[in-house]
Amino acid sequence: MLRVRLQPLITTVGRVVVCEVDGPDSAPHTRVYVAVVTEPEPHYGGGRLAMILTIHHPDEAPGWLRENPPPGVTWLRDPPVPTVANVYARPAFRVPGVPQDRPAVRVGRQLVGEGLLVRHSTSRSARGSQWAEAVGGKIPPVEDDAVSSGFDSWAERELDRLERQSWWHHL
Repeated sequence: MLRVRLQPLITTVGRVVVCEVDGPDSAPHTRVYVAVVTEPEPHYGGGRLAMILTIHHPDEAPGWLRENPPPGVTWLRDPPVPTVANVYARPAFRVPGVPQDRPAVRVGRQLVGEGLLVRHSTSRSARGSQWAEAVGGKIPPVEDDAVSSGFDSWAERELDRLERQSWWHHL
């Protein structure tokens, strides 16, 4: 279900609208954002739901978790700010070229500009670090080199599930 939609972006793959949606298994403090290609360019052959991000929002975490966060819950460290949990872009949305022109980077920059993403995860792959550098925001040192956490397969299934819904058809 659509919760919020941001202003459209004009990208190399077409018009893209970033939306906050309800995630089926998301914790109350984790927001799910999806990039929807609403008006694809003729050369774009990818899915209309092209990218998914999960972002932890510490202010929405339960008090008991904020007061005594476990060591691995780095997104509650000082300062507790919206922090990337996971990012996945479908292959057709991973356009080569100048990083600032890449659709996935444009999506991230919009989230940073809106204050919805402030800090990047301390657990990220080399590709994730490149994306973080291009997007901007606070980029902490990598504490855990995340090569593959299984998020990609979840992200594909979730994007497929969301594509079967109608909320995005009239964006």
